[in-house]
This record gives sequence, C-alpha cells and structure tokens, in this order.
Amino acid sequence: MGARRRTVADCSGQLPSACWASRRRWIPALVVAILALAFPAAAAAQAPLELNYHLRFPHPATHLVEVEIDAAHVTSPSIDFLLPAWSPGRYAIYDFAKNVQEFQAQDASGRALEWTQPDKQTWHVDARNSGGAVAIHYRVFANDLNGSFSQLDTTHANLNGASIYMYVDGHKQDPLTLTVDRPPAGEPAWKMISGFSPTTDQQSFQAPNYDRLIDTPLEICASCSLHEFHDHGKTFRVAIHNYTGESRQGEQAAVQAALEAKFVDALKAVVRSEMELMPAPDFDTYTFIFHFAPDIVAGDGMEHLNSTQIIVAGSLAESTIREALETAAHEFFHVWNVKRLRPASLGPFDYTRENYTSSLWFAEGVTTYYAYIHLLRSGFWSRQEFLKRLADEVRALEMAPGHSLMSAESSSFHAWFYDRSPQMQETNFANTTISYYTKGALLGMLLDLEIRGRTHGQKSLDDVMRYLYHYFYESPAATYYGPGRGYEENDLLAAMNAVSGADFAAFFEKYVRGTEPLPYAQTLALAGLELKVGAAPGASPSIGVTTQLEDRGLRITSVRPGSAAERAGLSRDDLLLSVDELSLATTALGDRLKMYPPGSEVPFRIERHLRQERLNVTLDPPFKDQYSIAETGTATTDENQLRDSWLAVPK
Repeated sequence: MGARRRTVADCSGQLPSACWASRRRWIPALVVAILALAFPAAAAAQAPLELNYHLRFPHPATHLVEVEIDAAHVTSPSIDFLLPAWSPGRYAIYDFAKNVQEFQAQDASGRALEWTQPDKQTWHVDARNSGGAVAIHYRVFANDLNGSFSQLDTTHANLNGASIYMYVDGHKQDPLTLTVDRPPAGEPAWKMISGFSPTTDQQSFQAPNYDRLIDTPLEICASCSLHEFHDHGKTFRVAIHNYTGESRQGEQAAVQAALEAKFVDALKAVVRSEMELMPAPDFDTYTFIFHFAPDIVAGDGMEHLNSTQIIVAGSLAESTIREALETAAHEFFHVWNVKRLRPASLGPFDYTRENYTSSLWFAEGVTTYYAYIHLLRSGFWSRQEFLKRLADEVRALEMAPGHSLMSAESSSFHAWFYDRSPQMQETNFANTTISYYTKGALLGMLLDLEIRGRTHGQKSLDDVMRYLYHYFYESPAATYYGPGRGYEENDLLAAMNAVSGADFAAFFEKYVRGTEPLPYAQTLALAGLELKVGAAPGASPSIGVTTQLEDRGLRITSVRPGSAAERAGLSRDDLLLSVDELSLATTALGDRLKMYPPGSEVPFRIERHLRQERLNVTLDPPFKDQYSIAETGTATTDENQLRDSWLAVPK
C-alpha cells in the first residue's frame, strides 16, 4: 500500500466539532463534483434559471404570436432553446419549428447576442458576454384550430403550448412565469380561460415546470360563455366558444342559451359518473374548453392535466352537442388514464423525437371503452345505444383488412406513422393497420366481461383501474414530472391477474400481443349476449373496393386483400368507368351490380395511367357488414345477473 495521503477531510489535531464543520463544507462540494463528472446534465440542472415568458398579439389578423423568453442566472457559455417536434397526446411528429420566424437573442441591456441553428428545432445562443441574462424574441404563425396546433385571429387566440413555447435545454424542470397581453382592446373585453386560473382576468401565471406550461392550453376570446358546477368538492368550468352564436340576438340567442344549459346538464352527469368510479384527482378546478366551428373539416379532442380542449366541426346544435359530450366523456376519463396513470415513456417527455409505447391500446382504447360506460351510467345512453356502439366498434375492426396483420401492441407502437401524421409517401396503411382506439375499446369490453365472469361478479375492470391508479400514481414520485411512476406493458397483465385471481397470460398473448380473432362469442355469452353478423337486406354482390366519386367514374382508394377485385387484377388508383358498358359516373357501383348474382363474371372498363382497358371480375357474395349485439334469449340466471350488473345505471 502507498503512503496515506492527507485530504481536506483529514481532521488530525482538530477538535471533533471543528472536524465536522470542515467535513460539512467539504462533503457537499465533493458530491457536486462527482455528480458533475458522472451526470453533467443533472449537475447543470441543479442551478435553476429564472424564466419569464411573455406573449403579445399586436396584429391578430396576421396570425402571428409574439413570444419573449427571459432567462436570468445563466452561467454557461451558451444556452440552447428548443421548440418541440410533437405534442403529448398526439403521437405524430409535426415539427412546430417550421412556423417560427424572426428569431433574435439579446442580453439584459438589449445588445444582440450571436446565435446559430444547429438543427431544425434548436437555437444555440452564445451567452459568454450576456452578463448572465439572455432574452430571446420570435414570432409563431398560428392559424389552425386543433388540439395540437394554435390559432390567432381577430375573433380569438387559442394556444397549445408545444407549438408556441420554446424550452431551455436542461431546464424543463425549472419553475417559470407566463405573462399574457390581451389582444387589442374591444367590446366586450377578451377573457383569459385556461387551467392556470379560475378567473378570466388574470394575465400572469406560475407554472412549476415547462411540462405543465405546455399541458395547459389557453383560450382568449371576447364572446365565450362560461358555466360552472361543482362535484365531489371540485369546481368544473365549461367555456363554450361558438362562432355562430356570437352574432345571434333575441330568440336565436335564447335558443342557443337553452342548448348550452342542456349540454352542461348532460356534462355534469358524465363527470359525476366518472368521479364516482375513480379516486378524487389532485386538482381544485378543472376547465372544459369547447369550440363549435362550422368552417373546419374535422373535430378534435385533447386531454390535459386539469383541463381539456374539444373542437367540434359544426355550429352548436342537438347533433353537435351529442358529439361534444361523447368526446368529453373520453377526454375527462384521461384525467386518470394517461394524465396520471400513464405508460412509463409518457412523462417526462423527450420533445425532440418519438416517445414509443406499446400501451396506447390501454391508454386510449380502454379510455374509449370507459367513455361509453359512463355515457351509459350517466343515463345519456340507453342499453341499446351502448350495445350498438360496441357493435359498431366490432364492425370497424373486423372490416379493417389489417386486423389479421397488426396486434394491439403493434398498433400502439407504430402510432407515430399514422396518428394524424402527414403522409407525403403513398402507403398501404388501409390494408395493414388497425386503430388502437377501436381494438383497445373492444379489449376493454372483453376484459371487463372476462373478469366479471371469472370472479362470479365480484370484480370488474373498474377494480383493475383503481388498483393500477393506486399502485402507480399514488406512489412516491419517480421524477420531477409529478406524482407516481409509469407502468410497463407487463404491469397491465400483472394487475389483471392480481385483481381477478385468475391468469390472463393467454388472453394477452393471443389478443393483445397477437392477432388471433377476438373471442366475441364465448365472452359475450357470459352475459347472455351474442354478436350477429350479416349482409344488409337486398345488398348487391361485392368486389371488395372502396372508391371516391369523380366526374367520369369511381377512383379506387383501396382493394381488400383476397377480394374479387384483387383476384381480377384491379388496383388502387384505377378509375372504374363502366360495368358492362353502363357508366359509373352517374350510378352507384352497388346499383349497377344488383342485376347480377354472386359468382357472375362481369366486364369492367377501367382507366389506368391514362390508358383504358377491360377486366372481367367474378363477383363475391354481398359483403357482411351489418353487426349487432343482442340478448340470446336462452341466458341462464347467472348470465342475466352478470349482464344486468355490467349494464346497470346507478340510481
């Protein structure tokens, strides 16, 4: 052994108290030094920045949001600002940075700092001469009313954080302040509505970290109506931004007010039903933000920690109220399933790239199932409506050619390819993919009935949800992101087994990880129910294509594998011109085929790459696309009891 070296902590000749004082000064310094060597990013994050965000809207008609971010106590020679490539809840890379313009960086005195952009979403600022303070300014173009994007115009500002706010690399966990200027003054005054504050006049907000900042959408509008109710000791606010309602007066305004009141009453019942099932969430106030927009193509919904944003394509009416409520039932159940009980990879997030999970079938699909359950339990749906919606989900899955190719886990993992992701390259998704929403909802139904059956009605999927929530969310925090920790896919199976006392390993292997046909018959039979499948009365023979009408005929958009069309050599993008010289430009394909019995060989004239040719197609029998779930009429007492328990509406 070498000679003993005297260190800072060698207290020879010192009194014990002096020695300990010396060590107290030395030990933290040594720990910091070791952490800095082993975990440089973590060590840097120990010194938080003082972060202040400021939003301005000087010219709403330009759709440009002005953003300023001030960072104080900067000690590093450089600082990186990043804008996310995606937004949690929407599993698609959108590259929000494409809408950033006019980036500038300055020190505290307003002198310009040098900066570069090393990649598509990072702005690298030289902070050596900043004096410890860096301020950046940029504008964001925002003109999309959507759960992931943002919109600013002369009627309102709707901001979804990931598309607007940059973050400082290594400092997502730092607390921050957000100050929002109202758009130019008008009558009436613009209201500030968000999950940050229960009032509409507050303009400065505190966020514990960047993740919470972008998890809190902001709606600023002049004509939004605001409703409030209470349930289980919590306050619920309902903001309704209705474009067509803004200009209505007198009797029309009264009709709109009555519709809103009816909608809020129905929403109360759904919220009450879900709150009664699950533990009380850790918020005091929850905010629903609804948009009824007649000039958009598709609606949307997005969950957040203590709020949700729901966009409906259409004016406020009986039909759109129904759609809004069904979406709200789904998004509100995300309070527990996804926002708190979550897959391990979904929080904290890496905003620069895809965050993969195989559990979206549970996070999203089972949430869909519970939306249906609570639409039933709240009294908004009848039993018949509930069973019809489940039958519709069966139809959607079974008619998707990809159901024999893609598992629920695979659909979850590959969501980044097709979850509203822009597609420039032609794909075969129509024949190879399924929706994790659809299959997940059906797996939720089957698991619920299986658990009820195996426990003789003593347990259900409700117990599994509460078990998972307690085990993972109501446990010590694993990261700065918030309470609890995320689950892995195998944890879901373990929870099913623990609650039911049965082994669901084979079920998961066949139907969650595998692509075996779902066991509708045997599982529905547990509740005295059966799935009925058939062709519509008077249906015509089928060739197995989906089409889009054009001026001269029908353009094939997909060909079902194994169908008459595939056997005959028909292809996607072919233009079907005629059947046996009878035009398809003015008459539907089904109507043309009704005159032929199945098995007939029928000549089609098609156009492919601007050249016309004839193909003979041997017709298949009518496609079986009618699905329903009904009572068997021969159920036992136990089966009737299980069904009644499953479909019970609490009094």
